[in-house]
Amino acid sequence: TRLFIKMFRSAQHVIRRSDPRSAFPRLQLQQTQRNATAGGNSLLKSDEGPLSTSTYHKVNMLIMGLTPVAFALSPSKLNLPIDVLLGLALPLHAHIGMSYVITDYVPKISKSLTGPARVLLLGLTGVTTVGLLKLNIFGDGMTETVKSLWRGKKKLEEKRKA
Repeated sequence: TRLFIKMFRSAQHVIRRSDPRSAFPRLQLQQTQRNATAGGNSLLKSDEGPLSTSTYHKVNMLIMGLTPVAFALSPSKLNLPIDVLLGLALPLHAHIGMSYVITDYVPKISKSLTGPARVLLLGLTGVTTVGLLKLNIFGDGMTETVKSLWRGKKKLEEKRKA
């Protein structure tokens, strides 16, 4: 049994030494604190912190739940609030997701391009959100617009005449 205990303790020692988190506990604590304070408080850095990751996943679940409901209710007046919610959720989801892509890949090209890429993304997200809101409020709505892709020209012309 002494030999077993000695082997167990030496195995624990090897595991602790090979784990980079245990080798630098202070560095890990500082990194955790930095990530917690950075948390999604900026639209330009929307991929940093636990709040933005949580938001990203919750919006993803919202989109997955509302999309089939929107197609089931369309065309009706009940679909307008769902289209508006989707018109806000889809650009937000895309913005946070593309922020992850910018963080991962733009610095490989040039670290100085990260800031301008984030500003460009924020502008694109804003334009997309305004466009979808305009389509949902003043037009046929997102769901009807997507459904019209599968309708024939005959039905579209009939609808326009009516």
